[in-house]
Amino acid sequence: MVATPDIITDRKSNAGRVLLPYQEAWRRDRSPLKIWEKSRRIGATYCEANDATMTRLTGERNWDYWFSSADESAAFEFAEYCRYWHKVAGVVADYFTDDIEDQLTKRTATAFCIRFESGARITAMSSSPRRFRSKGGDICLDEFAYHDDPGAMWDAASPTATHGFMSVVMSTHNGEGTEFYRFVEQGKRHAAGKSKQFDMPWSVHRVTIEQAVEMGLVEKVVMPRRPDMTREQFLAECRARCRNDDQWNQEYLAIPSVDSSAWLPYELIEACEHDDAGKPEKMTDGLRYVGCDVGEQKDPSRIVVGERVGDVIWVREDLRLVGVPLSRVESLFLERLNHPKTVRGCVDATGLGTQIGQAAEKTNKGEAVKFTLPSMDAMASPMRGMFEDRRVRVPGDRAVREDLHSIRMERTASGSPRFVAPRTDAGHADFFWAMALMLYAAKTPDVIARASYL
Repeated sequence: MVATPDIITDRKSNAGRVLLPYQEAWRRDRSPLKIWEKSRRIGATYCEANDATMTRLTGERNWDYWFSSADESAAFEFAEYCRYWHKVAGVVADYFTDDIEDQLTKRTATAFCIRFESGARITAMSSSPRRFRSKGGDICLDEFAYHDDPGAMWDAASPTATHGFMSVVMSTHNGEGTEFYRFVEQGKRHAAGKSKQFDMPWSVHRVTIEQAVEMGLVEKVVMPRRPDMTREQFLAECRARCRNDDQWNQEYLAIPSVDSSAWLPYELIEACEHDDAGKPEKMTDGLRYVGCDVGEQKDPSRIVVGERVGDVIWVREDLRLVGVPLSRVESLFLERLNHPKTVRGCVDATGLGTQIGQAAEKTNKGEAVKFTLPSMDAMASPMRGMFEDRRVRVPGDRAVREDLHSIRMERTASGSPRFVAPRTDAGHADFFWAMALMLYAAKTPDVIARASYL
C-alpha cells in the first residue's frame, strides 16, 4: 500500500486550510500526555478524528486507537468524522460496529470501529471504565469532565497507553472539583516549572471561542451557512444564549464554573428575583431598612433600600454611585435613613466610610459597621438563610445577579470563614454587601423589637 498524503490543506477547494491554526497546533503536538481545555463547538473532536485517521492512513501510527466520550451519540459522531476523513483522503473505510463486553456485568455495548489495511483499528465507544481493560494503543477521553466516573475511567484507560502510546484528554470544564480541572492544573504547573510530587506532565492546549473566532472559525464554519454573519454577531449570539456569566465562562471561555463554590448559587438568586424589585415607585407603606457600601479606590458606592412586606424584605431602591464624592454619598444615605418609615440603616465604616458611619450614628437610627471576618460572617450567613427561605426579593437584572453570585466563602488557616470576590470593571460585590448591610439592619434584635412595637 502506498501511504496516503496527510490531509491538512485542501488543495482542491477555495477554502484553503482544512484545519484552523489552533487545530494544526494540536495535531503537531506529539506529547505522550496532552490535554485540551476548550470552548464548545470549535471543532476539537473533528480535529482529533483527523489526527487519528491520517496518522494511520500514512503509516505514522500503525496501532489501535481507543476513543471514549460521555455517551454513545458522541462516540458515533467521532466515528462519522473518521469516516469523513477517509472519504477526503480517497480511501474506502472498513467501517463496522462491534460489541464490547463489560467484564464485570457481562453486558455488551455498541462500539463503532474502523479497520485499516495495516490492521490498526479506531474504536469509538461510550464511557465505561471496564471497557478499557486488556486494551492497548492510543487513547482519547473526550468531554472527560462529564464522564460519570472520570477517576475510574482514567485508572482503567491510562494503562492502555503504557507502551509508548499517546494519552489524549479533551473537555470543556465542569467546575473546579473535577479530575479534568486537576489534570489541567498539573499541566500548567509543569509548564511553569513548578510541578508537585505526582503531577503528570500534561501538555496543555487552551482555546476559547474568542480565540477560535480570531483564527477563522466564523469564516470556515459559519459563513458557508450564513454568509452575512460577522465575527461580532456570532460571538454576540453565543453570549445571548447563555443564561448567565458563569455558563458563558465555562462553556465558551474555558473557565471552570464556580457556582458550586459561590456563597449564593444561581438557583437561590433566581428563585428570589421579581420584576417589581428594585423599583422605587413600587414602594408601599412598609417599614424600611437601608444599607450603604462605601466604594474603595475606583469601586462604586452602593445604597440599597429594603421594605418589609409581611415576612419578606423587598429591595425597593438600588443606587449605584460611580465617581460620586463621599459627601454626596453621605447625603443620599442620610436622606433615606431619616425617612419616617426607615427603622434602621447600616453603613460600611471601614476606611473611607468612617465619616459616614459617624454621621449615621448621630441620627440614632444608623450603625457604623467595621468590615472584619466576624462581622462579614454575621452579615453573609443570615443573608444566605434569607435567600434559602425565599424571604427576600431582588431585581431580575443580570448585573445584580452576577454581583450576588460573585462572593465566595473560603477558610482561613484557623478555619474562620472569609468572604471574597474578584474586583472587576463592574465593581467588587458592591450590591451584595450593600444588601447584606440592609438585611443586617433589619435583623438587629432591637430593630425587630421596634418593628413589632410599630
